[in-house]
Amino acid sequence: MDIRNVLEKLKPVLIIIALFALAFYIRAEAVNLGGVPSDGKDFYTGPDGLPYFSEMDSYYNYRLTMNYINRGILGDTLVNGRAYDLHSYYPPGRPVDYPPLIVYTTAAAYRLLNLFGDFSLREVAFWIGAFIGSLCVIPAYLFVRRVTNDYGGIAAGIIVGLIPTYVAHTYAGFFDTDMFNIVLPLLVFWFFTESILATDIKKKTAYAIASALTILVFSAAWVGYIFYLAVLVAFVAIYLLISRYILREKPVEGYTGKLEWLTHQRELFPLVVLLLTGGILIGVFGGFSNLAGAITGLFSATQIQATAQTTAYPNVYVSVSELQVPQFIAGGKSGLMPGQGTVVGGVGGIMVFIAGLLGVASLLWKYRSPERVPEKTGGSGLKAGKKSKFMKPLKNQGVSDEEKRHRYLLYAVLMAVWLIMSGYAVTKGSRFIPTFAVPLGLSAGIFTGFLVEYLRDSVKTTTSVALVAFIAAVVIALPFSVSVAIKLLAGVIGVGLVYSLRKPEIRAPIMMILVTLAVVAPTVSGAHSMTSSVVPGTDDGMWNSMQWIKKNTSSETVVMSWWDFGHLFAVAADRPVTFDGGSQNTPRAYWIGKALTTSNETLSLGILRMLSSSGDLAYETLDNYTNDSGKTAEILTATLGVPRDEAKNVMVSRYGLTEVQAEKVLEYSHPSKPKPFVLVLSSDMLGKAPWWTYFGTWDFEKKTGSRYGYYPSLGSSKPEVVNNTTVIQTVNTAVDDALVGTIIEKRDNTTNATIAIGNNRTVQRIKPHKLVIIEGNLLVRDEVVDSNAQLSLIVLGSNNQYTTVIMNRELEDSIFTKLFLLGGFNQTSFRFLHQEPGVLLWTAA
Repeated sequence: MDIRNVLEKLKPVLIIIALFALAFYIRAEAVNLGGVPSDGKDFYTGPDGLPYFSEMDSYYNYRLTMNYINRGILGDTLVNGRAYDLHSYYPPGRPVDYPPLIVYTTAAAYRLLNLFGDFSLREVAFWIGAFIGSLCVIPAYLFVRRVTNDYGGIAAGIIVGLIPTYVAHTYAGFFDTDMFNIVLPLLVFWFFTESILATDIKKKTAYAIASALTILVFSAAWVGYIFYLAVLVAFVAIYLLISRYILREKPVEGYTGKLEWLTHQRELFPLVVLLLTGGILIGVFGGFSNLAGAITGLFSATQIQATAQTTAYPNVYVSVSELQVPQFIAGGKSGLMPGQGTVVGGVGGIMVFIAGLLGVASLLWKYRSPERVPEKTGGSGLKAGKKSKFMKPLKNQGVSDEEKRHRYLLYAVLMAVWLIMSGYAVTKGSRFIPTFAVPLGLSAGIFTGFLVEYLRDSVKTTTSVALVAFIAAVVIALPFSVSVAIKLLAGVIGVGLVYSLRKPEIRAPIMMILVTLAVVAPTVSGAHSMTSSVVPGTDDGMWNSMQWIKKNTSSETVVMSWWDFGHLFAVAADRPVTFDGGSQNTPRAYWIGKALTTSNETLSLGILRMLSSSGDLAYETLDNYTNDSGKTAEILTATLGVPRDEAKNVMVSRYGLTEVQAEKVLEYSHPSKPKPFVLVLSSDMLGKAPWWTYFGTWDFEKKTGSRYGYYPSLGSSKPEVVNNTTVIQTVNTAVDDALVGTIIEKRDNTTNATIAIGNNRTVQRIKPHKLVIIEGNLLVRDEVVDSNAQLSLIVLGSNNQYTTVIMNRELEDSIFTKLFLLGGFNQTSFRFLHQEPGVLLWTAA
């Protein structure tokens, strides 16, 4: 047995295993919670020893999977044969119109793994995203290797497999549908290009059908699958236009019929098979109406940033970060890895971005320039005409120059169309950055493959090889280190490595490996930096609070809060929730925001009782009478905080409703048997206040709201004695270069506090509008200090430790302030239930 031939045949498999191992290892790093101090990691770890999921959609997917395993359906029950979720958007719940692939895949993995051991569903859910997300290295490597070489394939596999915005949604502990959003499109494109390149009609058909089957699977993961079909249609159309009418390639004639003509169209035939087979399969398994909806949805997706609303209520999606239009580039470490909220940072850094654009250019260059073989033996040690086996994939051996030119043009058009269409999608929201990053990463791999070929054939002297290796080694070190000395040392090591290899034929491969690593280094660094600084999306405080609700409340109790944690509430408390991440863009955002923002405690209680008992029925019924959502909100605001009889009188006498109409509305707004509810208030809501106040103060005529915020101190502070005065200083936040904090002074029996704004040289003291000081359980001060000031201040002292919260004056008497910051002080409508670190639970008094 020739071991070299065996290794040569196994080489692609070994490369794929290595690429997968790298991608998975970096994703698995998230389990170590590098973003949490060592002494605090237990607080972010669940009872099963695994960290909590990193975001809230994971809990929704987890609950649907539990339902499927336990009940055989995704929902809690069936309503008219349709799966229905009674935990979400209560009442009345909502149908489970959700891509089921993540549920089917996780349930299958759970059952398979438990044939060999004892694994919990959460263990499987915790790791499956990292596993499936890492699989994308396989089609990326094979796709680029087909047109370049193994160096290009490896670069593409690493860049695509570690796209920062993709890794951010597929590391261990992130259990969401994003795991499918790169590996499946890559398989679609890989199968499709293989169908085009195949010469045998059976293989061509088989690859096209494989592409259609992958589209079918993808349609069960994300409705956006239709985008990739649009890319393929545009690609084939533009390629045919270029080849037939610009390059003037003459089509072959003399076919006996249309079918024979179609089967000999290299690009058109696979597309027809894909569209027909895929359309039929998706229509049969998913419904032709859903297929039509996906097509129309492709066009409506361009309206994501439109301000037009179907109702007068605010659009909550404006608060979702993934739907914000990203910046192109921003400053970052070494300029190589800008912030991941930017386009350049999200795709892997400026080097990947530039290499991706150069990839298309290099394909066009290869198309225009004939292949050249060096006539002399250069310093690289390769003889004339000899190329390393590592450089040429098996499928490219024996390929004619004409066929190579066809492949170069084919890939160039595909990459260009894919980049342009996905680049346009990015202008509609940052959630589409991974979509754009895929063709960019593939193109960067193509450029890398051609670059190492060029260097191998053109760099001939040992000194030149060493120089290239030195530059590559320095670039590799840039994103990984902070010390210039270390960066230069890495470069010197690279040079020493090249010089230490006495066999000239090895120097060129070393140089090419270093060049490949230089291209992928920023991506690897950025991905590892991300997964090594993960902080879970919740902690023991929230989880234990939900467990308390589960053990101490009735099953009909409704859990209410802002929408972010809704999915977690439904899982951990096993109680229905008012709204969550799947139903946040509803009028409930306005009403919950108003309940938190208002200073009228009876109005707040009335809103919560209405929503927990009848949901949307009160304002929907009233809308039928007023035909004006703004007027409806005005009427309910005037009546929800007063007794039923008084509310009826207001509706009839002030707003002109009939007795019958008023009684119908009151049936829902003032229920005779209100459902029990628990209001969850948590520390994260301090930072989210600008959004829930924006929706809660919505002006239906002006179609805008007001953003108010809290600015808590970054930590507690101990007092110091200065000139017989006890002084406590806290830092609350930083705005640009100015620090915002507080200065607390205690002299004799008097305590005073002011807001401080300034920098290291000058500090300006500002009197607050209202000052509240609480020492232990004793209210020391509660008074208006400066009626013209715009900021108020709360000082909380306990055991000689002080924390402060600065806020817009509009929030000083809000229900959130009273219940969360002041512990229910000066209100009688709500009753305290339970407290955990950072979480308080309240119900109706």
